[in-house]
Amino acid sequence: MRRGIFCLLAFLLLFSGIPASPLPQQVEHAPTVAQCQSDQALWLSKMENESMSDVTVLTILAWEHEMQQCKDVDPANQDKYYNAQSEAIAAESIREANFIARAGLWDRFVAEDAAGKR
Repeated sequence: MRRGIFCLLAFLLLFSGIPASPLPQQVEHAPTVAQCQSDQALWLSKMENESMSDVTVLTILAWEHEMQQCKDVDPANQDKYYNAQSEAIAAESIREANFIARAGLWDRFVAEDAAGKR
């Protein structure tokens, strides 16, 4: 019975139009070294200067993903990509915390975490 429910849910997710990932569904090619270096410098500058009001959370997730790829494409600059990726994760986390606070969900989050829901 459980297997049938699992299969049904998997089928619905695959064919319901709900993306499995928040990133755009495209054929993906690894970024070039030049693109990695350029994007890292631009995005890190943007994040460090807090000029992020025009950047959506899905864009931040895409930045995180590209910086992860860049570590493999340009290993000589792996630390720079790690730094940019960490800044993006921090920016995303701040937005999530702000949402939790705005929605008045902090107490519920704390209670569920204490109850072991992770």
